Amino acid sequence: MSPKAARDAAWIEPTPAELALASLDMALPPLAPPPGLWARIKAELAVGRPQGAAAMAVDRYEGGVWRTLSPGVRMKRLWGKRTLLFECEPGAVVPAHRHRTFEHSLVLSGDVTSDEGDFQSGDYMGMPGGSMHGAWTTRTGCLVLIQYEA
Repeated sequence: MSPKAARDAAWIEPTPAELALASLDMALPPLAPPPGLWARIKAELAVGRPQGAAAMAVDRYEGGVWRTLSPGVRMKRLWGKRTLLFECEPGAVVPAHRHRTFEHSLVLSGDVTSDEGDFQSGDYMGMPGGSMHGAWTTRTGCLVLIQYEA
């Protein structure tokens, strides 16, 4: 197995602790839900309470605070502290960096080129905590959604 394939498999494969917990879960007898639970859920759904605008979280693309990370790269926080939107102009470079926690990246539009490969709109990449991410760039510009785990 190549080093890259081993790295990719490492974050997908369950850890020994996860395997042990899964074994315990399978050893437990099935637990029935409390009496009346499904009836209460169905009743709540049947009421069909509309959620007004006050219940929505809206962050317009040009709204919020955009920060410049490097020339041609700007970013803003979306919800919480660990979800970011990166906007990169054609040819812009995001500097190399180390991940403190697991990072999920989804290319929303455009292209991204890095040591890990070439990525297009809709492509996902996950980088484990502690890993070093080389600089990445874009030929056509891109919009990337990034979320860090706690």
